[in-house]
Amino acid sequence: MEMNLAVAQAIKELRKEKHISQEKLADAIDSHQVYISEIEKGRKIPSITILYNMARCFGLSLAEFANIIEENLNKPLCG
Repeated sequence: MEMNLAVAQAIKELRKEKHISQEKLADAIDSHQVYISEIEKGRKIPSITILYNMARCFGLSLAEFANIIEENLNKPLCG
């Protein structure tokens, strides 16, 4: 899996698991809902600062968040 898609999947899954809307996440990280949408579609790659702020919003450390992204990277492309 490509990095941008692994990041996108992690953010989308965590956001839904925590019942956080794109708008609420955007407000929490001082961003915009359109930017969150673009990240979740794999069209934009967030900076480390944005990833850190997202991790905090999700109640995770940056290392925990990175581990989730890495797990997504290691998923097989098919199946």
